[in-house]
Amino acid sequence: MEHTNNKSEQAVETANDNLQTQMDNLSNQKVERVRSFREYAFEKAGLNRGDHLYLKANLQWIKDGHLVDETYNEKEEHLLKQQVQNKIIAKDEEKEKMEGDKRTAIEVSKPSIEKKIKDLNDEIQQTKIDLAENKVETGYQPEKHFMYAGLTVLLSFYLMFFYASAIYASFFRNAGTLLRTAGDDITLYMDSIFDVNGIFTASSSLIIVYLGAFLFFAIGLIPHSIEGKHKKLNIVLVVIAAFITDCFMAYKIDLGIHDLKVMAGIADEDWNFYSSINFYMVLLFGFCAYLVWGYMFEMMLKEKNKKTGDAKAAIIIKGLKEEIKSLKNELQILETKIIELETQIKSILSQLEQLKKDLEGRMLNPDVLSQNLTSFYMGWRQYLNGTDLNLEKVKCEETFNDFIKSQFNQAPNLN
Repeated sequence: MEHTNNKSEQAVETANDNLQTQMDNLSNQKVERVRSFREYAFEKAGLNRGDHLYLKANLQWIKDGHLVDETYNEKEEHLLKQQVQNKIIAKDEEKEKMEGDKRTAIEVSKPSIEKKIKDLNDEIQQTKIDLAENKVETGYQPEKHFMYAGLTVLLSFYLMFFYASAIYASFFRNAGTLLRTAGDDITLYMDSIFDVNGIFTASSSLIIVYLGAFLFFAIGLIPHSIEGKHKKLNIVLVVIAAFITDCFMAYKIDLGIHDLKVMAGIADEDWNFYSSINFYMVLLFGFCAYLVWGYMFEMMLKEKNKKTGDAKAAIIIKGLKEEIKSLKNELQILETKIIELETQIKSILSQLEQLKKDLEGRMLNPDVLSQNLTSFYMGWRQYLNGTDLNLEKVKCEETFNDFIKSQFNQAPNLN
């Protein structure tokens, strides 16, 4: 009994070896063209006694493109395969690049940002400790503070009298009275952009004159109290508004001077405010001084804030928190990028899988391949139907069904 089993095992091994040898030989040969798969299968089944292993081998050869019909164009098929392979190579390179970007983001960029955030938080805690132990270096310089404060006060008086004089000259100066009382100083009054005497002579109009001057101070303080997301933009808008206001005042003063010259009979024939030196002098002594005053006021506040450790620590901590906020935004953008890369990589893997399937099935389209496989099996079964190899017929039926199901994920239709 044991001797019989050994013989059977040897026979199976010999048959498998012969089958493998034929498969290797065929894979190294050129494509074999078949006029009729059914007739070819009938012939092969007769040569191999309908063996189900040979049936499976031939089905695989048809699937791999070693057995084709006469209409098969090898050059065209090679070109199509090459196109698919090129797409696979391009997708592989794209996938590798994205995976590299993802690794760099996860292993380098993200840890670096997280470390910076940790270091800044540690610095905040250290600043608080230094403040509690009175170790915060404020950098306060009293001479600077008093210098800025003194200049701010002096410029405040200057601007108050400047704008008071400018407002008075623009709206309340009496041209007729001025011409009657000017005397020998008429030429000087013709080009005077200010009226100092007017703002020191008691009159009801001085209420509006001086209140108007303080209005400009209020506008000047606005940029130093603006906060929020669009701080810089809002400051620029306020400064522009102040500049436009000064331009209107300069125009009004220069127009008043021109009217004086007309009344005196010495006016220029062609007058344009933008070509008049008086217009620009008002802007120089007004708006430019206004900007300098704002800068001195800001420097005074900054130096004053350095006087106490609390203020200095608050400034340091505020700056550190702004850096942390910026880094967190950067980290959020990076994490979003990582998620996008993961999604793109999954998409490319799916495309690669489909391209590889296309490459595997590039030999024939599914309908033609199914038709060729079925035609071949019909010829194989035709041979078996004329024999008494019932057991082999069952094995061949199972082999064909399993092969079709594995390739097309559906049961074969032999009708």
